Amino acid sequence: MKKTLIRSLLIIAISILIIILIAGFTDISQTIKVLKRVSVTWLILSSLLLIGDWFVESLTVKVFAVSYRTKVSLRYLFKSTLIGSFFSAITPFSTGGQPAQIAFMNKRGVEYGEATALFVSRFIVYQVVITCLGVLGVYGAHDILSKNITKFAFLAFFGFILNGAVLFFLLIFSINRPLVEWLVKSLIKPLSFLKIVKNQAEVVERTLRQIELFHACMVKSMSNLALLSVAFLTTFLQMLLRISMTYFVARSVHVECSYVSTVLFQMVLFLVVSLVPTPGAMGASESGYVLFYSFLFGPNTVATLLLWRFFTYYANIIVGGLTTAHELGLMSRFDRR
Repeated sequence: MKKTLIRSLLIIAISILIIILIAGFTDISQTIKVLKRVSVTWLILSSLLLIGDWFVESLTVKVFAVSYRTKVSLRYLFKSTLIGSFFSAITPFSTGGQPAQIAFMNKRGVEYGEATALFVSRFIVYQVVITCLGVLGVYGAHDILSKNITKFAFLAFFGFILNGAVLFFLLIFSINRPLVEWLVKSLIKPLSFLKIVKNQAEVVERTLRQIELFHACMVKSMSNLALLSVAFLTTFLQMLLRISMTYFVARSVHVECSYVSTVLFQMVLFLVVSLVPTPGAMGASESGYVLFYSFLFGPNTVATLLLWRFFTYYANIIVGGLTTAHELGLMSRFDRR
């Protein structure tokens, strides 16, 4: 956990350094002046948006858990969401979130295959929603953004292709059981040769049993239209809360702007930077934000960027890190018994 803490602090420091470098091209004194008169009311509302984002994501996973008859409380799923947000924020491509959630949930007695199905199902729905919203954002804001951003069409197309490719891979992985079994056997064989895996036959059998459970749950998810409809609805609500954050932090520093334009821009920004390989899309998120909003927020852009990154990134590391430490403490005390 000590190494993870150091990694988290380093990532936050690098991200803040990027913002400072961006601020160097603007009037820093203006940014400080703007932040000094920030509205506490709008900051509280922004905090409620963030909590709502976490809660609704937990609710989406709960929808699938009810379908699988998985015995896990909404309270724990909220905690799991915070843990996933923490590990997603500190790992490249945000790849650490779901594996960490699966590992922690297994400690709570949920089978690996079942836990994997829960979070993969949720992630597939999330990818569909974010891709659709991105396309809607491109359509709604194309005239404005194309006039102010060079090669805007290329950026939008690039984001759509990346998200579409991830979605396609997840669907193939979820429904093509023979392919997954072949991958597992192909990975375990060299591990056995290197003596990392001691009993190859036993590990393969145990893993294939979890894959069978995973695919049974995934088939149940993908074939239940009522279940998917509720999951899509809750995920859309979550994304609405998340993309509204930019408008709320802008209002907190007294920027008068259009809610519709702000939200449309954010839809496109998520589409473009969501799969950047750096932890938390670090670097791309900050520069993309300035690129998309500088002509809308003017001299207040950097101030809103600092607040936006706090609520959408730093808070995940801080709150998620504390939640992870608490869960590790509980697990440690349980193991000692």
